Amino acid sequence: MSGKIKGHIYADVLPAFKRWHEAGIPIAIYSSGSVKAQKLLFGQTIYGDLLPYISGHYDTAVGYKQQKQSYENIAKDLNLPSEDVLFLTDVVKEAEAAREAGMQVVLLARPGNAPLTDDDKIAFTFVENFDNLKINLK
Repeated sequence: MSGKIKGHIYADVLPAFKRWHEAGIPIAIYSSGSVKAQKLLFGQTIYGDLLPYISGHYDTAVGYKQQKQSYENIAKDLNLPSEDVLFLTDVVKEAEAAREAGMQVVLLARPGNAPLTDDDKIAFTFVENFDNLKINLK
């Protein structure tokens, strides 16, 4: 053992990040964890350093995750219209706030997460992993 702590991510994350990066799709992270914590996590994952694939990091300095304004702030900082941003989350209240801000939203139904209700599945597109996520570019 190396004695280093590694960030655990799902196995489909690195291949998806590589695909999106190669397609020119910018990837940004919005977390209630600090930007510093995000960089530690994604810089030292069990699959290696994912930071080269990530072009932006956001934490609650842009606003709370369940408020529309936070997502508007992120889109503005990314210099993109909100409708050109796809937000992925496993939290319905965050999905609602991002959609109110005009973003495209997909819910992640991952093992161990709170199960989605039938209403959630009707209200939002959802996927169980990144392999099932289709991103359509303009």
